[in-house]
Amino acid sequence: MRDYVLHTAVLVGTAALVLTELLSPFHLLTRWPLGAAWLLAVLVWARLRPRAAVQWRFLPLETGLAVFTLAIGGIVALTAILSPPNSADAMTYHLPRVVYWAQSGSVAFFPTPYLNQIMLQPLAEYLMLHTYVLTGGDRLINLIAFAAYAGSIVGVSAIAAALGLNTRSQAWAALFCATLPNAILQASGAKNDFLLAFWLVCAVYFAARRDAPYLALSAALALATKGTAYLFLPPVLLYAAAVLPRRQLAWIAAAICLLNGPQYARNLQLSGSPLGFDSAQANGVFRWRNEHLTWKPAVSNALRHTSEQLGARSPRWNQSVYDVVVRIHRALGIDPQDRDTTWPGARYAPPLNANHEANANNRWHLLLIVAAAVFALGTRNRQWTLYAAALVAAFLLFCLYLKWQPFLARLELPLFVLGAPLAALLVEKLRYPAAAVILALFLVNNARPVLFENWTRPLKGPLSLWVTARDANYFSDMGQWNNRPSYLESVDRTARSGCTRVGLDTSENQVEYPFLALLRERNPRVRFVHTGVANPSARYAAAGAPLPCAVLCPDCIANQQKIALYKDIGPPIEIGRFLLFLAK
Repeated sequence: MRDYVLHTAVLVGTAALVLTELLSPFHLLTRWPLGAAWLLAVLVWARLRPRAAVQWRFLPLETGLAVFTLAIGGIVALTAILSPPNSADAMTYHLPRVVYWAQSGSVAFFPTPYLNQIMLQPLAEYLMLHTYVLTGGDRLINLIAFAAYAGSIVGVSAIAAALGLNTRSQAWAALFCATLPNAILQASGAKNDFLLAFWLVCAVYFAARRDAPYLALSAALALATKGTAYLFLPPVLLYAAAVLPRRQLAWIAAAICLLNGPQYARNLQLSGSPLGFDSAQANGVFRWRNEHLTWKPAVSNALRHTSEQLGARSPRWNQSVYDVVVRIHRALGIDPQDRDTTWPGARYAPPLNANHEANANNRWHLLLIVAAAVFALGTRNRQWTLYAAALVAAFLLFCLYLKWQPFLARLELPLFVLGAPLAALLVEKLRYPAAAVILALFLVNNARPVLFENWTRPLKGPLSLWVTARDANYFSDMGQWNNRPSYLESVDRTARSGCTRVGLDTSENQVEYPFLALLRERNPRVRFVHTGVANPSARYAAAGAPLPCAVLCPDCIANQQKIALYKDIGPPIEIGRFLLFLAK
């Protein structure tokens, strides 16, 4: 059954990618063509699908672990359904790109001040686009991450089985994945890290099963989902190269080129690179990679990222962790605040214990993974030592390439998910089954705060999803800016103006989705266009298109350049730090 689920999921992901790229050139990414395409795909699959072999045996311990896993998954699913997408990244590029694609019926590049909206890997947003177009809104968007969470739970137990662990350990691997704090928080939101984690789980599983075609598709889907796949995937492909016949390796190269080719081509036209520019504004200021790819950035970032995963509720403990990391840096002659390895404006500080999907840590799970790796090495278990080494290699590639910043714990989620089978090895070797139960209960209890007190999607407290309006929750991750009234008034004024072609100048503030979503609720006929674009994507502006009858410029107060640029539309209306220009 697990094998059937993973094969089906890979085919669904492949179909979503292929259908999007086939319909896009003809601007057919609209409800009826897309619905018809999926109906045809389902009919073909129903005719060709193999039978799923379901085997069920009542094993008390395994059943108990499964019940805990299902209960946690049910709560996460409920959170995903009740909340709108509201993480900061979703507001700046995950969801805006979906809106612009939906209104044009195409995933062709469009002019935007924030190039992440067009050049970053698009598969997660393709799936969001399909649900958005078919349902007419964003109510199912969060379920994509949840589906990846559920699929990963199934997948890690399947990997454990493929690598020879018993049923108790397989069930425990699933629970380990389900209780990861960062996993729980991300699984009810609209980020793409979990979808990447799921494709990597599929890649590892199919590599272990020597299934070259599905390994190839999984690898291609991972690279189509998020850029960090280029750092996490190489160890899996090295393993595949060692165990697969050479003639089968061609499947991998072919799948990667075919499924990622259209996005590579668009990026080549935009930037000269198949992966796009190395910064979101194409100016190199906020460059993602370290300035020098040497051992010092790798060691420094490994120390800092590890310390971020060890944050606890004790300020004294957190300060101690920080002090140790700083002392190691000094002993090695490395600056922990080196601007060449640190995101502009960020500063390394003591770790936190947060209930936020961007930086929540998995400290207890990390300790179990490390203990399992040490056990595998100590017992000279070659298979599991290599598995642990692959995870370490992926982590070091991540540290070598990307600059450190305080909100990268979310990007490490795939490594923790892949660590679940390794941690299950430790449970299998425990002499007493009760020890596995005690560890399971500990992990379940540790999951309670993030299940119910998610800082952006809480199920309890005064801001609970049960008592707050759905529209208000678009702003749950934007408290630091305190600009919700500005968005609401801008939406109200624009809606009352009757304007249906609205421009947005997001060069000063890229958080545009709340405005897009709330204005579309008021006026579904409205269409949006970016204005004031001064980067290479300006070439994609439609020639001869009519001027917008309204332009919103967030955080543009007193900006004389913007006032002069839009003066022909109308006089500026000051709304907090926003400027709104409305045609009379």
